[in-house]
Amino acid sequence: MLLTPNLETAGVIESMLQESSVFKLVAKVSPIRSAHEAMRLIGVHDPEIILLDLGDWSAVAGLARQVRNSSCRGVVVGFKPLWNRVEHISFEDAGIRNLLRAPFSHEELQTVSYDALHGGHAAADNNILALLPAKAGGGCSTVALNVAAALAENHAKKVLLVESDRRSGVLSIMLNLKNRSGLSEALQQAGELTPVDWQQHSVWVSGIHLLPANPARRGPLPTWAQYFQLLRFVQQRYDYVFVDLPEVVNEATAEVVKSARSICIVCTPEVPSLRMAGQRCAELEACRIPANRIQIVVNRWERGGLSIEDVEAVLERPVFATLPNDYKQVTNAILESRLVSADSRFAKACVALAQKLSGLPEAPRPESKFTLLRELVRMAD
Repeated sequence: MLLTPNLETAGVIESMLQESSVFKLVAKVSPIRSAHEAMRLIGVHDPEIILLDLGDWSAVAGLARQVRNSSCRGVVVGFKPLWNRVEHISFEDAGIRNLLRAPFSHEELQTVSYDALHGGHAAADNNILALLPAKAGGGCSTVALNVAAALAENHAKKVLLVESDRRSGVLSIMLNLKNRSGLSEALQQAGELTPVDWQQHSVWVSGIHLLPANPARRGPLPTWAQYFQLLRFVQQRYDYVFVDLPEVVNEATAEVVKSARSICIVCTPEVPSLRMAGQRCAELEACRIPANRIQIVVNRWERGGLSIEDVEAVLERPVFATLPNDYKQVTNAILESRLVSADSRFAKACVALAQKLSGLPEAPRPESKFTLLRELVRMAD
């Protein structure tokens, strides 16, 4: 949302925003006739960024303080050609900590807006969990699906799984989902998503909601801002959000890993995969992800192969969890477009991993009818 008393300035900035793939101008207030009218429009449009012209500070200082004291989610980015130290302190006192020197470029606006939305850094959200493969073919999508479903089933949580690999759509193939809208459409509408839109893009499958990726409908390359808006939308609707990432993190999906409480790198117990897992760790740390949020999950582990100690020696970091090589059970599940059988070794390991990732206490085991009957007999005696 743009607020400036200068019509010429408003026109220049509006033209720049119209050419942007990151920003969408939801409202323009020019000239600013009253703080009351500006606040009313802020309430109506609920913008994420409020771009405020600070050229005549005495005229907008009261408005800035009203925004600061309001419950609106938007953060203010102020702009002015020059300011001195005293003015800077006045801006900060009014809640404006993000400043741009006018005139500014689209790139400068994007940089300052990113810092404004993240408070200078991306804070981890407790309900976002990301998984990415060390290399393709390591079973990451199978792990993501079954762990997400295990959390929903065993802890009665509302869970979403986002398939973010636009090019492959492995989960869509595994679950035989065809010709559906999904990730691409949700990202394009991220700033304006409604519950009705969401029902069209997401699908209920195996006890969770899935936002599928359709390789035939990739859409334009997404931006970090679209992922930011999508995550903000879904976090309000789900207890946990799992994101199945491609192996290479780009500028857009970096928003996911920076927001996630834990990022699991799924590898297999072969040296090439383990080496690639180390590379993925380095790439995440280059995105300023703290090492304690990066976890290693070894899939298809079996006794008689590399020991956990050997794996950790190659990785030079600890293993968070292992999943057994349950080839027959996993293959049957994929062929039948379903979850891996709950009584399989793989599924039980997914239950344990879901609990460990979520930090939830172990789910109580349901008592069988025979156990309950024996207890009633004992009490009768």
